[in-house]
Amino acid sequence: IPLVIKLVDVSQKVAKEKNWHAVMQLVLKLMTEAEANYKTGAERKEYVLDSIKAIQDTLNYDVDMDAIDAMVDAIIIATKKINTQVETEDEVTEE
Repeated sequence: IPLVIKLVDVSQKVAKEKNWHAVMQLVLKLMTEAEANYKTGAERKEYVLDSIKAIQDTLNYDVDMDAIDAMVDAIIIATKKINTQVETEDEVTEE
């Protein structure tokens, strides 16, 4: 019986990890929508997290909201770094 319990745990983990890519794609789509529809970063992030939570509740699918929150933060940080680099390169090109 312990082996069966372990197998179920592993199967559930694999299923969640298999869907992680789809969750990431959804987060990116929601972030794009939020960028177009909300003015502040806090409003945008709230929209994304609330949307994921609503989808999770509707589908009865367990998503690690702390991981989603951390992912959104990481994407924001990366985007700011990229945008800063692009702006700096544009300034150098203009001179």
